[in-house]
Amino acid sequence: LNMMCLSIHHVFTLVALTSFSAAARSTIAFVGKPTSQSHNRHTAGHHKKLYLPSSLPSTVGAYKRLTSHLYGKDKYANDGDTPKLTQNELLLQLETKLEYDGRISSKVSPSDDDDETTDDDDNEETVISSTHRCALVTILGLPNMGKSTLLNALLSDDLAIATNRPQTTRHAILGVMTTDHSQICLTDTPGIIGSPAYRLQEGMMDVVNGAVRDCDVFLVVTDVYSGGKMDMDSDEDDDDENLDKMGIGEDMLARLQQAHRPVIVVVNKVDLVADTDESVYTNTPVKAIQTIQKWRSVLPDAFAIIPTCAANGPEDQGVVALRSILLANDPDVNVGAAIRNLGRPVAGMFPASSGGMPTNEEAKAILPLGPPLYHADFFTDRTDRFCASELIRETLFETLKKEMPYCCEVRIETFDESKRYLDEDSASGSNNKKNKSMIRIGALILVERDSQKGIVVGKGGQKIKDVGMDARKKLQAFFGVKIFLDLRVKVDKNWRSNKEKLKQYGYM
Repeated sequence: LNMMCLSIHHVFTLVALTSFSAAARSTIAFVGKPTSQSHNRHTAGHHKKLYLPSSLPSTVGAYKRLTSHLYGKDKYANDGDTPKLTQNELLLQLETKLEYDGRISSKVSPSDDDDETTDDDDNEETVISSTHRCALVTILGLPNMGKSTLLNALLSDDLAIATNRPQTTRHAILGVMTTDHSQICLTDTPGIIGSPAYRLQEGMMDVVNGAVRDCDVFLVVTDVYSGGKMDMDSDEDDDDENLDKMGIGEDMLARLQQAHRPVIVVVNKVDLVADTDESVYTNTPVKAIQTIQKWRSVLPDAFAIIPTCAANGPEDQGVVALRSILLANDPDVNVGAAIRNLGRPVAGMFPASSGGMPTNEEAKAILPLGPPLYHADFFTDRTDRFCASELIRETLFETLKKEMPYCCEVRIETFDESKRYLDEDSASGSNNKKNKSMIRIGALILVERDSQKGIVVGKGGQKIKDVGMDARKKLQAFFGVKIFLDLRVKVDKNWRSNKEKLKQYGYM
């Protein structure tokens, strides 16, 4: 309705903005309303505010089209090619040019001296300095490398499900780290598949390719076994067969080498090859050192190659070092100290041209300048329904283990939260009963064959009962209220190869 009320001038302005969105770091995004006060980092998907891209295109042609539309030809130099307006100047000008209902400020201030926080009756707005940095970081890797585990560790929150089964992640999942000086938008992607076997996997690879195309920084997750059966002492670094076994795939490795964008490699699971009972960071295992050096040989310009044990959680030294690099723009972050906690420097962790471990200035230089793309309390673009379906699917993996058919899909049919806030809305008083809040969830588990349905249901319905009990505990911990969960199992033959079904389920 807001869009219908725009003047013709503003409509043409929006058309001009979206016409070159492919050159921008982000297109116009819609920010959801938080679902509750207790989980204000999760969005409910009820979109209501239009958010202008925080970073506009840097190409001369894009600037010329936009500024010519808004201000006329006089804003350009006599040669007709060089714009007089810088990116920040253009953003500041747009603050006054694009005034319409629903507009959210780009929050750019002219200089650090102008930083301030202003409050009014209707809105609380923080003015961000022009030194603020915002980056889209894509997490890449083969299946079962620990990408989702690393995302959760970096965010210090369980956003993405993680299991021992390969290809657990099927969607791109956005998690946002926001501080006063930086915003890091981390996108977890499905594991890279060289030759997709059916349409579902094709859709998953489309997700990966889209995330690769739009990112500012690559975060490649591999493990200490990347390289497979390679002879780590071999000098044949150019062998195509070896490159295909580096834990990323030959095609993706070539894209990284040619992308001209910052790359950080995470060598995960170093604890699996520990030589002693000592911390793996006190005495880096030989296998981990060899893997780091091998990656350095194929990605000589990678900003850093960091060993981690993401399964140890947010306080793992490798995770802390990686988080410090990503948040190097914050004055209270010390990149050098975080890296020194990894123990004795390993040859290959940093480029030979860097002269050693990076400084804060060098680390923050890999992140683009720009205001935040999302509000400070924004955590993910995924809805509560999606998170519920993922938690149920994770429980299926954990309960059925190797019996779990990979083709299982979970669809949320009903999500009744009409009684979700009863405890918060009830009047205070000693006679009032607490713990009335609840969410009623009806979920459908899809399989492709009748035999798979039997596996999920179990003898006498025992398996599905166990899944329901464990999933209910996870959901209650996630949402913070009681959960009524109703699970049903249905056969949907060959849904993984059905294009219409995949569109319906959000894979294409």
